[in-house]
Amino acid sequence: MPKTQKTERLILRALVTADAPWMTQAVNRPEIYRNVARIKPGQTQAETEAYINRVHEGEQADTDYVWMIEFEDERTGLIGLHRSHRGDPFELGYWLHPDYWSKGIVTEAATCIMKWADEHLFPKLIVSGHYTDNPYSGQILKTIGFLPCWRQPVYCAGRDEKVDHMYMSRLPN
Repeated sequence: MPKTQKTERLILRALVTADAPWMTQAVNRPEIYRNVARIKPGQTQAETEAYINRVHEGEQADTDYVWMIEFEDERTGLIGLHRSHRGDPFELGYWLHPDYWSKGIVTEAATCIMKWADEHLFPKLIVSGHYTDNPYSGQILKTIGFLPCWRQPVYCAGRDEKVDHMYMSRLPN
């Protein structure tokens, strides 16, 4: 289980099953599922609970580390690192409830998680990306040290189509 991380304004903690109702309601907002590759509209609470269980299994396998982002004692979103196989680079992913956009929360959380990754993970290369029609996410990635690498359409489950995507990567500091 990932260790709780704290920043000046945030608590980043492990996911628990009790988070499933809030997560399910949040990810069913179009503002979220349209910008995250693997979230489809209409996700059920059972599917969210299965996701939480997969994350816990992934922690044991060194393939998934995911934190709930809390701001002012409220759940606000998720941030995590995932890879399919040990030895692959980790991919940074995140989403934030729209009520909390434009407050610097993801930038603060991602800065914390990148510091944690630099200290705890191997290999050190981290990849990420964003749909090009979501430039705000790209700006967050640039702010925390990611550089654009290439563009290619990526399937988005929330839109049920391929969407132009900018791949980005970051080397450790």
